[in-house]
Amino acid sequence: MDIYAEEVMDHYEQPRNQGELEGNDVRTARDANASCGDMIQFFIKTKAGRVIDVKWKGIGCAISVAGASKLSEYLQGQSLGDLARMSEAELVKAIGFQVNPGRMKCLTLPIRVVQKILES
Repeated sequence: MDIYAEEVMDHYEQPRNQGELEGNDVRTARDANASCGDMIQFFIKTKAGRVIDVKWKGIGCAISVAGASKLSEYLQGQSLGDLARMSEAELVKAIGFQVNPGRMKCLTLPIRVVQKILES
């Protein structure tokens, strides 16, 4: 198993930051892949233009779950302005998983959810 597959399986089997956040300073959004049924929802708590806490919940394949887990780690402490300026490709690179083109929609699902939050 290569290092990318090992990291995907680690995040899939032991996902980080699962759960929900509540409060007036929490932004949330969700999205799904209609073709496969994967669904991810993110909760991002902010203060002074920065992400101070991130949780997510959802169901999906190993890549979408691992992608949500890894993205939730990356988002911690980030500037909302910097995140809003990042392209989908830059966020894919930040997650760091290499997937074949047929599975890219799985990896970009959590990214699309976070982009919805940043656009709101």
